[in-house]
Amino acid sequence: MTSFSKTTDKRSESFVKKHQWGIILVVAVVGVILIVGYLFSGGTTPNNKGIGSIFQPMPTYKSGLGAINGYVAGPLGLPAVGSTVIATEQGGSAISKSSFVSIDGKYVFSDLPPGEYILMVAFPDGENRVLDNVQIDAGSVQTINLKY
Repeated sequence: MTSFSKTTDKRSESFVKKHQWGIILVVAVVGVILIVGYLFSGGTTPNNKGIGSIFQPMPTYKSGLGAINGYVAGPLGLPAVGSTVIATEQGGSAISKSSFVSIDGKYVFSDLPPGEYILMVAFPDGENRVLDNVQIDAGSVQTINLKY
């Protein structure tokens, strides 16, 4: 029968003891960054379900409805996480939909009846932007990128 003895490497043990607080600090900082990013994204995570984005175009609608999608950039060109985009139909039935900008900077409005829409963006710092006369035709997808 073979017996095994427990040996310890004094160098690795002393390294962990010497840098214990540094290791704990790094793990804590990374955890806080992940949590803050999640909260600033409105509690959303990126999804790749093919619902449409500027990188994966939405399918053409056969039902006679259309869509608007795009990317919202902040002052440095990074995703404007925490922004809100609102699409409101001009005249007619006054359909209005809102969407929070996801952590990857994307927004999507699907199943919109044909017509003209107004897009409004509310940035987290209180700055607002408005784009009107966005034409949605039956089966169309408009990709509109918005910048601060």
